[in-house]
Order: sequence, then C-alpha cells, then structure tokens
Amino acid sequence: MDKKVQSIKWLYLTVFLLPVLAMAQQKEPKKEKETTIDEVVLVGYTKVSKKDVTNAVSSVKADAIKDMPSTNAAEAIQGRMAGVQVSLSEGSPGADVDIVIRGGNSITGSNAPLYIVDGVQMDNALSILSPKEIESIEVLKDASSTNIYGARGANGVVLITTKGGRKKAKTSINYNGFLGVRKIQNTIDVLDPYQYVLYQYEQYYKNGVETDKTIFNNRYGTYDQLSKYKDIKKRDWQDEVFGREAFNFTHNLSITGGSDNSSFSLSLNNVQEDGIMIGSGFKRNMANFKYDYDLSKKVSLTLNARYSRQTIFGAGTSSTGSQGTNRLRNAVRYQPFEGGSTVNVDDFDPLFANETNLVNPVLLANNEIKENGRNDLMLNGTVDYKISKDFTFRSVIGYVQRDEYVNQFSGPITSLARQNNDQPVVFLSQTQTRRITNTNTLNYKKTFGNHKLDVLVGQEIVKTDGESLAINVKWFPKSISAQEAFANIQAAAPPSGLVQDAPKAGRVPDRLASFFTRANYIYKNKYILTASMRADGSSVFGPGNRWGYFPAASAAWKIGEEKFLKDSQTITDLKLRLGYGLSGNNRIGS
Repeated sequence: MDKKVQSIKWLYLTVFLLPVLAMAQQKEPKKEKETTIDEVVLVGYTKVSKKDVTNAVSSVKADAIKDMPSTNAAEAIQGRMAGVQVSLSEGSPGADVDIVIRGGNSITGSNAPLYIVDGVQMDNALSILSPKEIESIEVLKDASSTNIYGARGANGVVLITTKGGRKKAKTSINYNGFLGVRKIQNTIDVLDPYQYVLYQYEQYYKNGVETDKTIFNNRYGTYDQLSKYKDIKKRDWQDEVFGREAFNFTHNLSITGGSDNSSFSLSLNNVQEDGIMIGSGFKRNMANFKYDYDLSKKVSLTLNARYSRQTIFGAGTSSTGSQGTNRLRNAVRYQPFEGGSTVNVDDFDPLFANETNLVNPVLLANNEIKENGRNDLMLNGTVDYKISKDFTFRSVIGYVQRDEYVNQFSGPITSLARQNNDQPVVFLSQTQTRRITNTNTLNYKKTFGNHKLDVLVGQEIVKTDGESLAINVKWFPKSISAQEAFANIQAAAPPSGLVQDAPKAGRVPDRLASFFTRANYIYKNKYILTASMRADGSSVFGPGNRWGYFPAASAAWKIGEEKFLKDSQTITDLKLRLGYGLSGNNRIGS
C-alpha cells in the first residue's frame, strides 16, 4: 500500500482582548508623545509586524531568557508560551527535551516540531543551544501559519534566530557564568530492617510451602531470631544512589563588534553538570561565529558557523532495559540493610515468582556504564539582494551534520549479562546524519495609499542522508572492566558452537522539493488578509503520492483601530482572527 500524505486540518477563531482599567474619577497626567518600536516576528521565510499577524504565533525575545540559569534553551522558555509544553524525558543531566505544541497530533509518528535555526533545519535544536546566544524564538502553532512549511509543519514550527554583532559598534567582550547545585528534596518512606523481615516472613509463610520456609530461615533466621533486626542499621539506598550534591558550572563568553559595513559575533559556551545519581553527568562545549558584510548598497552577505560537542554519562534512571534493573525501583524496594544472602541479585525476593528480581542498586550503577556522545556542525550562508525599492531576493544555503555514538557496558549482574551466562555485554553504535538545504525567495513589498501588499514566492530543496551501525558484543570475561572491554572488543569469546550477532547497518535517504507562496494584504491598517500555498514532493511518500499540497488563508480585524475604540481608556487592543489551513507530517519512515 502506498504511503499517503499525512495531514491535519485546523480551523480556528481567536479573539484577543487586552483591557486596561482606569478609575473614572482619577485624572491622568498629561503625557509626552512617545515613540514606540514596531516589534516584528518571524512567521516563516519573512518578518512581519507583530500587530499585523493573522496567525497563532508566540514569541520570546532575548531579554526574557538571557538571565535564566539554564543549560539549554528549552528549559529557559518553559512556561513562557501558551500552548507550548516543554518537558524532559527524565531527570538525568542532558536528557532529551520534548516539546509538544497544542497537544500531540500523531499516535504512531513523531510529535516533535520542526526546528529552523537561522533559516536551516536542525533537529532538536533547543537542546544544543545556549540561552545566551538566542536573539528570538518564534513558535508557529496553527495550520494557517505552519502550512508554509508543508509536509513538515503538522506538529508546529520553532523558528530560532541567533545573535549577531552590530554595525558601527566597538569591539566588546562579555563574560557570564554561574554555579549551581542540585540535591534531591524528597525521598520515599521505606520499611526499616525489622519491618522488612516481618513483611518477608509473611510472604514466605503464607502459602505453607516447606521449601519457602527453609529459604527464609536460611536467609533471615527463624521467627524468634527476627528481633535482632531492630538493632541493625538501616541502609538508605535512595541516598546512596540519588543523594549526591550535583554541582553544575556554566561559562559564556561573547565577543562582538562591527564597522560601517560589517559586524561579527563570536560566542563560546561550556557546561559541566553532575547528576544526583551516581555515575551520571553531562558536559558540553559550543562555539558560534556569525559575520555580516554589506558588499554594496544592494547586496549583503551573512555567514554562520556553529559547532557543538556534548557527552552524557550514565545509563539513566529507568531506561536500563527491564523492570528488574530499574534504578528507581531497586533503590526503593531493595532490602534496607547489609547481611543475609551474599549474592548480588536478590533471587529470594517474593517477587521472584513474577520474574522481577531486585538488584542491589549501587552494584547495578557500577555495573552499567554508558556514554552517549553527540557532535553537531552547522554551516550556512545567506545572500540578500535588493533588486529595487519593492523587490528583494534572498538565497540561503546550509549544511548540517550530526554524529552520534553510544558506548554501553553491561556488567555481570545486569539483565543483559544474565541472559548470556552472567558474562558482560558491550553495545556500540554510531549514527551520522547529513543535511543540505537551499532556499530561494523573492519578496515584493508595496505601500500605496491605504493599501499594503506583501508577496513572497519561494523554492526549497532539502537533501538528508542518514547512516547507522550498531553491534552487540557478548561473552566478555566476568572480571573485565568497561574501559578494557571498549578498548579490546576481541576479548569476547563465544562458547563453543555459538557466534556473535552480526552488526546492524542502516541507511536512510530523504529528499524534499518544495514550492511556496504567501501574500499579505492590509487595508487602512485595520483589515488584514493572508493567503499561502505550498507544494511538497517527498521521497518518503509512496510512488503514487509523492506530492502534497497545503493551502491556508486567514484574516484579522483590528477592532482596536476603529474610531469607537481607538481612544478607549479601558480596552487598549482588540483583534479578531479567523483562519483555515492544511499542514502535513512526513516523518513516517522511508
């Protein structure tokens, strides 16, 4: 069956009412005439005045997030945009950031939005950006705004503009840094040693099976001997596993400047973060260089180079392969004292019948070593050519490369090793993604009398290639360390008659060709009409359904500009919006 274009339709009606109440008997002092700056927002390939937007767009500027003590930009915008939900996949350092705009749109596919950084698509960009280097973030939330991104826009679009230098500005050097510490605030109350053995006694004796009684007596003693556990010191596994004082350091250095016809900006960022869980941590180094140059009065050039290198240490709190090796579960439910059986895995736990053995949480943390690394490179250049007073041509070309690797060691007590004769297992994987983007747009802007017209036409090509390689290496010597196993894969020796699993390789090509247009008409600065259309040809769609078409239209009435409200002291702004749009989701696999 051919894969068809997956699309979502949105119809919305929004009324904005921004009231300011004033007391009737109070006279306001006479104010001097104020000069206000017309704020502009990026709505997809072009900028428009915020007051003229006919779509659902949220915006956060640099001033709102620059002082946030966050290691990534996603945390900095949390709670600042209506309809934008920001969460972490788990609480460990460097955990993936999940952003959902106006709820999930897909049950089986990805619900992640499309990220565009300085005109170039970059996956999960907010997790590798420092809040200090962001100039603005715009989020397109409804289909009448996201349709301009066609088959990629169904889950919303996040448009990110990074900071640059200023022309005719002296060179300045700025440093910003902060130190923080994290510590777990609340833990779960658990049984003390005496309460624990009484609970175990009830579990083993309730069925009257003699073998169960014998197991209990050998492990804990007879019922008359259980009172000794009142004097045994309680061992707090939650504190031992998650009780670290986790320090984090962040350093930001920026150098900016400019001349009469050029400007530059260099920003450096370093993050080092410990996790509250033993064996976990995160470090990241980033560099971003941006250069603007006016070749002439009509032609300008922007060059941008960005590099990010980050490493996550630790296997996480819960994503360890099975319920039996869940760090959170083991820290709460493992026996709260030392003694009894000397085995590492509590095979005598009453849950053993359900095959959910408890594992010593400290031993588990020391037996499961994981390192997840990611390097990101982005190069892009933009040429702007002012053909005439009304026409402007822009061309953007970008190259993005991401290299990821995972090195994971599973020691003898982990679930993977226990499936392989209690011998350590090593998992290695490498993934590389390369993307080339070229976008060309022609913009026409004209004002005549009470009429304003803004027309955009464009073409875009996106070429993406992904390659991956993964292998599981089993049957290492039980005494081998993680470092020794990573350095000497040949040390693994399969039992007689068995062989190692073959490596798994994959290649995912993705091609996208697009044509789009957008027109915006304003009459008397009160009545606004916007229409847009995009055609996307995607290689992930079936042969008979390669092309998808995504129209949209919206309108706005700025009631606050009407005579009967313009001088109102109660209502400062009132806008009525209506729109319809069609957007798609091509993240369905090749």
